[in-house]
Formats: sequence, C-alpha cells, structure tokens
Amino acid sequence: KEGETKTFELENLKNATSTTISNVSNTLELTTNPIWEIMFALPSLKNDQNNSADVVFNKWFADVLASEIIKANPKLKTVFEEYQNKGLLNSNLEKNQELKQLLLEETPWVLESKNEEEQMSKLALLFDVNSMKNSIQQDWEDLEKLQNPNGGFSWYKGYPSSYSTSLYILKNLGKINVWLKDKVKDYQNSEQNEMVSNLIKYVDNEIEKYTSTSLSAGKDNVINNWTLDYLDTRNYWEKQYPLKGKGATLKSLVKQKVKTMKITDFTFFGLHRAALLMNDYGLKEVSDKLLNYLKETSVDSKTQGVYWKQNLDNWGWFSSKVVNHAGALEAFNKLKPNDQKFIEDLKIWLITQKEVNSWGNSRGTSEVIFTILNSGKSWTTAESDKATIVWGGKELQAQTQATGYVKSTVKSDVLDKNLATVTVTKPGAGIVQGGLFWQYYEDLDKIKSSENYLSITKELYRKIKTVNGEELQKITPETPLKVGDKVTVRMILNTDRPMEFIHIKDMRAAGFEPLDVLSGYQWKNNLGYYQSTKDASTNFYIEQMPKGKYVFEYDYVANASGIFSNGITTIQNYYAPQMNAHTKGDVVEIKSN
Repeated sequence: KEGETKTFELENLKNATSTTISNVSNTLELTTNPIWEIMFALPSLKNDQNNSADVVFNKWFADVLASEIIKANPKLKTVFEEYQNKGLLNSNLEKNQELKQLLLEETPWVLESKNEEEQMSKLALLFDVNSMKNSIQQDWEDLEKLQNPNGGFSWYKGYPSSYSTSLYILKNLGKINVWLKDKVKDYQNSEQNEMVSNLIKYVDNEIEKYTSTSLSAGKDNVINNWTLDYLDTRNYWEKQYPLKGKGATLKSLVKQKVKTMKITDFTFFGLHRAALLMNDYGLKEVSDKLLNYLKETSVDSKTQGVYWKQNLDNWGWFSSKVVNHAGALEAFNKLKPNDQKFIEDLKIWLITQKEVNSWGNSRGTSEVIFTILNSGKSWTTAESDKATIVWGGKELQAQTQATGYVKSTVKSDVLDKNLATVTVTKPGAGIVQGGLFWQYYEDLDKIKSSENYLSITKELYRKIKTVNGEELQKITPETPLKVGDKVTVRMILNTDRPMEFIHIKDMRAAGFEPLDVLSGYQWKNNLGYYQSTKDASTNFYIEQMPKGKYVFEYDYVANASGIFSNGITTIQNYYAPQMNAHTKGDVVEIKSN
C-alpha cells in the first residue's frame, strides 16, 4: 500500500532442491490500482432483472453515479478502451483458466460467469451520453410509477407499501442530494419534491403507528437498529421537512437515553449510525466515544486492511458485513477526516473483499462504490496508478497504462529460482493487488504442502465397529490398512477471510473405491457445498464460505493391495486463483488379507 516497498517470495520455488521437478511456467499478474476494476462493477446495479422498487431505484442510482464518475474521471473511458482492446473484460471466473485446477465449464459456476460477462459488455453503454440520458430519464419515470397513493413504495408492484423499501429509497435519495445538491435535478425529468414529500409522510405515519406502545411505556430498548435507521434517514431531510409528532418524540428520547446507554448494547450497525447522528445532534462527546470504541475494537491486517471481527454477515439489511463496513467508513470519513491512514485501511478491506468475492446484490454494490469513491484520498489520480514492479531482477512495464495491469508469463522447462521473488513499490494512494504462480510437474509423494490465505490438511483413518458404534482409528505401521477396510478421509481447511467460489480437489489412490458415487448438494457443519466424484478424485464446490475452520469427511473402501500414491488435496478460490493451498504428497500401503 501507499509508501511501502514489499518483497514477496514463493518459498517452495526458492528452496527447490528436488531432481525430479519439471518446470512448466511462472506467471505474475497484478494491477497497481484496482479502483478502476472496482468501477467495472457499476453495470451490475443495472443488470438486476428484478422489478422491485429498490432495484429500479438502484438502476437510476447506478446511472447517476456512473455519469458523475465519468465527468470527474474522463480517464475511465481510456481504461475501458484499453481493457476492451486487450481482451481483459472477462469475468474473474473466466480469467486465468491456465492457472486454475479445472476449467470453468467443469464447475457449477458457468452461469455466474456469463452474468459477469454480460455485465462487462454493458460497460460500453456508460460512455454513450445519449444512451445514458435516456436510461436515466426512463429509470426515474419507472420509479415514479411505483410510488403508491399513500406515498410509500412496494417491494413489488401490487404489494402493499413496504416500510423498509420506502426508507431505503428515501435514505439514498438523501445521500445523493447531499452529494450533488442542486445538480441532482439534472438527473430527474420531473421535480422530486412531491415524491419526497409524500414519501416522508408515509414513513412518518408508519413511525406514528408502530412506536406508540414503546414510546408511551418509555421502554429502554428505544435505541435499536430500527429506530436509528429511521432517524438516520430523516436526518438527510430534517431541515426541509422537520420531524413532528412521534418522530420528534423519538429523537428526543434517543438523545436522552444514549448518554447512559452501555456501549456494548449497540449492534455494529448501531455504532456507526449513532456516531453520525449524535454528532449532528450536538452530542459530540457521545459520538467520539462510539468512534473510539470502533477504532479500539478493529483489527489491522497486513494484507486485508482494517476490519472488525464483530461485523458479521447475518440475515437482514442491518447485518450485511460489506454494507456495515461501508457505513463505518462513512462515519470515520465524515467525523475523523484527518485519520487518513485508518480511513485508507478501511477502504483496502472493501477492495480485498471484491478480490475474492463478488459483492452480491445491487444494494451492497451501490453502497460500497459510493462510499469508496467519496472517502479518504482519491484513488483515481495518475499518481495512484504508479508502482514499480521488479520480478526476477527485471523491472516490468504495465500492460495497460491506465490501470497498471501487468501479466507476464515465462514458459520454460528450466527452473529459475530468481522468479520466486517479486518486489513492489507503491508511492501513491491505494494498493497493489495480484498473484505470483509457479506451475510444475513433480512426483506426487514429493510435493510439499503450501498455503496462501487458505490452508488445508488431510488425514486418513480406518473406520472400525465397536460396541459403542463406529469409531475412527489412526493408521499406523502396527495397524496397517487391509483390503476391505472402510477408510474415512478427513480434510481440515482454514480461511482467514470470507470467500466465494471455492473448489477443493481431493486426489484418490488407485487402491481406494469411493462409497459416495452420486454427485449432489450437501449441507454439513453449517456449510453448503456440491460434491462430485470422479475417477481419480472427489471434488467439492463451495459457493460461499465464511471465515473460519471447516472439517470435511467422506468414506471409501480399500479394494486393492499394494503401495499407491494418494496424491495431494488442493483448495483454490476460483474467483482469485492466487488464493490457494495444497497438502503434501502422500503414499499409502494396503495389505492383502
């Protein structure tokens, strides 16, 4: 990251001494400024085929955001043209097929890749002024048509008005108005005042209905996610549309009770929303206390930036990890703008999440892009694109001048240990992202274990019957495997961050026969995955894997005697193939009865 020089090494290549290794290739791929690729996620907001009111709003939001970004950064068009001309506008699932352990067509994620491919192809529309103007007008008209007579918006047309959908639209319309001020009119083919006024009436009426009991009873739980979300939304519009009735009472109660509320009683969502609100309500001491707590409980990772362990994905909008992180970033950027290093490290975490995951739904993507581009130092300057890359003793030049994208491959049967080392210097704002790959042939039993943000180990046990039921027995020289034995494979994997599109390939010795031969979806240990058995391996496809430790077990039978190579087990993030690990090679002996 900014101001750093770092050297990365592939230890197994650097320390390779085996005489049976056959080198295939070495590849370095990186970009000196991933912010431009982050912007390529903009069409995903328009690619959502749902016709719910929040999705229609996000389509308008995407066009407005794209138009403003392109106005402020005309260089983005150059970036797009460079990527298009060099054939780089592929889905991350489609890229680097030669570095992955199986082809995309062999995975269950072909459809996801096609969706991302379509998204990339729609980038060209962002630079067509007439197309954008028509799209913006159409999106706004569509949104107006979805507003109900009572002022609210339904989740889907024909449904009753939805409070959460209405509040979401009101809040983000408020954000855009604060950002663009009078310029917002350029993106609306009719005045927004009537829409906003009716929307606020609906939202305030819902508060009148649903807070009567708790307010009259003076309950202590008045400061909750629901309350803070409402007050946070109304805060954007309060000067123009002052709070009245129960809304005003709610604000007074919150200001009163927040002074004595335990900080541990706040949810993560509540911490960053309350910090912003209390600052605007004149309670700066409370706001500072909340922000200090957030900073004290954060985790500073060398590779992922700053994040929070307590910020977990769960059901509901208040528990979206990416959106909550963006909310905390917004709070620090607004209230502690001089804490530049912390703010930049918060942005880095969001960027690294995009490296190993797709950001998912349009709500999450819109929040993240908006917050990254409006926080901290600008990552869109020419200075932010600069970096020096030295690999194998030679300085590399960027394949694309606009983003500093580099991909260099050396194909040779001669092993070159100099290619085990890459040194990167980053003078400007932002980060450098990428991966270093070594492909080679080696006798399976001589392969050493390797890990990179992921780790995996594999153990074999004999499954025996006892009076207490089936038990696992460790295989030792004193208790060797015999033909007919039932064997349990136990794989233990760890990931230091949440990931998507994970592929595990477990190679199988020729003397083993799998018991689970039918492919299918399974749910075990709070993890869903697709299991597929092939001639020489068992494969697992995991679409979503939270950070943590996981244990996989499955069985096979020893059906032939002899000494066999049991191969290795490999785990790889298909979205970012540089995130991979494998076990060491192993040999098994199966004796005849």
